[in-house]
Amino acid sequence: MIFGRHSVLKRGCSTWDPALVPQAEFQARLDRLRQEMTLLNLDALVIYGDNYSFADLCYLTNYFPKVRGGIAVVPRNGALSLLLNIGSRDVPFAKTLTWVDDVRASNQIGSDGAKLIKEKGLDKARLGLVDSGQGFPLPQLEDMKHALPDAIWENIPSLFQSIRLKKTDHELAAMGEAGRLLKEVCAGAGQFIKPGRKEYEIVADIDRLARDQGAEDIRILSGERRLNPPSFKQAASLGSHWAVYLAVQHERYWAEAGRTYILSNDEKLRSAYARAQEVVAAMAKKLTPKRATADIDDIARRELGEFYAAASVYGLANGIGLNQWEAPFLNEDDAREVGAPSMGTTVLNDGMALALRVAFGSEGKMILFGDSYEVTGSGARLLVDG
Repeated sequence: MIFGRHSVLKRGCSTWDPALVPQAEFQARLDRLRQEMTLLNLDALVIYGDNYSFADLCYLTNYFPKVRGGIAVVPRNGALSLLLNIGSRDVPFAKTLTWVDDVRASNQIGSDGAKLIKEKGLDKARLGLVDSGQGFPLPQLEDMKHALPDAIWENIPSLFQSIRLKKTDHELAAMGEAGRLLKEVCAGAGQFIKPGRKEYEIVADIDRLARDQGAEDIRILSGERRLNPPSFKQAASLGSHWAVYLAVQHERYWAEAGRTYILSNDEKLRSAYARAQEVVAAMAKKLTPKRATADIDDIARRELGEFYAAASVYGLANGIGLNQWEAPFLNEDDAREVGAPSMGTTVLNDGMALALRVAFGSEGKMILFGDSYEVTGSGARLLVDG
């Protein structure tokens, strides 16, 4: 699977536009989640998230940690609470990103989380722990459980996976906005990518452009012969060819694209890039409801031929949304590689969103093309138009 370097601290634009994803959307999510809790005979959920793996926490609360982590305590009846590893002076800002009224600061979410659970009268309850990213610091988690000796815990890391497979209209609108932003970045990158410029200078320009456009976060991989994460040690001057993988997060949701910039009249490279675009288009034609996810892999295998093995190393397709990589995946290996509990499904349906990509070598150069799509009854809808 293709990996972009994770930011230790999110430093982009952090806002909540209720017109894009309104509070009523989160109430509907909460209602559905509570139905699942009833089926599982759970009295409450403890949902952990951090700035690396925030999707489950964010799906319900719209809050995503910019640094460190936090928990949501969700009783089957009654108000939610957010306990965040932030300073008390940061609580007013945190409240601007969520519809949850009860937002609290803590530097020990384990012990303070136990106190919050006791406060809600849940110290002898059946509690479900949702930590799909497995990021809850173990000493703090042990502190929480030790302070609640009469509680019954059930670990359910995959609880949200099936719930989040199908995107709502509001989610798809948010992803469309991320795609619009990414379109601007892809177009603007062409102005920076010139022969003789240092690679790190171009990456810095692309990063600044994305954040100026309102990106919450961005992932960049680039290179002439292989895809590398940004590094100021990469002082090589750009030649006549550069491949760039880009993913941007906007209003919590991700969109992904891959582009190859060929700054010469090398017909072999241009032909290879055109071929990559044709393969992605052929894969996109398979993005229809009731289609098996395996069909995407099958068409890529047939179209790529000898290049299939190299392209599969970078991953050919995966779901995208609040996570940069999420269900559905094409196979269990791809899911395990990014820490997902499973493929999610083997059949596509309306409202799913996927990133498709093709990356392979030609003439000793990296060729990359990719885009993000929505599955609809009338075929794939491009989320990144540019």
